Amino acid sequence: MKIGLQKIVSLCKILLLSFALISIGYMLGKNSVREQRSSMGIAGNADHVAVYYLHSTFRCETCNRIEAMTKDLLEREYADFLGDGRMLWNEIDFMKNTELASQFEIAASTVLVADVREGKVIRYQRLDEVWTLTGDRNAFDSYLRAAIDLYLDGRSAKNE
Repeated sequence: MKIGLQKIVSLCKILLLSFALISIGYMLGKNSVREQRSSMGIAGNADHVAVYYLHSTFRCETCNRIEAMTKDLLEREYADFLGDGRMLWNEIDFMKNTELASQFEIAASTVLVADVREGKVIRYQRLDEVWTLTGDRNAFDSYLRAAIDLYLDGRSAKNE
């Protein structure tokens, strides 16, 4: 039985189009779940300390400085915790994530430290003083370090 070249080409187009649509649908569904979970600072059900930088859609120079200083401290002093998943860094636009803004009572850009257990935030601390400390690197780092260490120490004590 001879099948014409045109029919083979048509069949291949249909198969490729079907494959592409299924792949896109799968990717969108997977990314949607990942984005929803990561926007809340949740990676699986692993227990961890989440450090959030919650910002508005439009950021000023100070907002950008707060994010950069926070990331720098985490990379310098908490790289091991970030590397093994005991700590997660999250940069989130709270104006787009209104659920998170409501949960943490966010009205302005800030840093927040949260204890996440079995995928749920069980306690958190907003670090609103970051705004007044951006001009003093040592004070900024000390302020963040104190809050982060409190959460990391609390996790160690509860897990041992």
